[in-house]
Amino acid sequence: MKLLKMFLKSKVSYLSLLLTASIGSGCINGKQNASTKLFNGKDLAGWEITDFAGSGEIKVKDGELHISMGELITGINLAHDNIPRSNYELEAEALKFDGDDFFCAITFPLGETYATFIPGGWGGSLVGISSIDGMDAAENETASFKKFEKNQWYRFKIRVTDENIQCFIDEEMVVDLPLEDRNIALRPGPIELSVPIGIASFQCISKIRNINLRSINP
Repeated sequence: MKLLKMFLKSKVSYLSLLLTASIGSGCINGKQNASTKLFNGKDLAGWEITDFAGSGEIKVKDGELHISMGELITGINLAHDNIPRSNYELEAEALKFDGDDFFCAITFPLGETYATFIPGGWGGSLVGISSIDGMDAAENETASFKKFEKNQWYRFKIRVTDENIQCFIDEEMVVDLPLEDRNIALRPGPIELSVPIGIASFQCISKIRNINLRSINP
């Protein structure tokens, strides 16, 4: 009987691993440190255009996501939630062609909640995370400032564990936030539509490519 219980337990664990590895289009494959392309560069498979009021046109061209300038926010969000909630890295490359605000805000999951990494918000230079303890990126300790050149590609990386959030621009760490006793949530408003993973721009023309997700060791 003991051997039978051990066999059944190991079989259930193996099946659970297979299910995690294979469920849904575009999900991470369960292998430690394996990277999955969330955006195939051909179409919006696995994504949907976020229902922002007054959004601009979105199209896929030359392996890139082209976001036109809307009245306010324009973007896409993942059409499924078969993604990790912790112990992962999310990457995207972005270029601002025109505009003076954030050109690649990345909304990402964190346990049962979400947050947004803002590059170039509040007039084009503010970097930070919204929201922390009810304060948006312009008000909390993650706020910093960086000049973003037009027609230049930037690589953004978000690393999420149970203990902290780290964000990088190219090779520079711009956010290192411990999570103990912190209340993390989305800024109230339209960005709440940008889940579970979303890319958005505010009154900007931008290009996005190489949206990748990978698991990491906790």
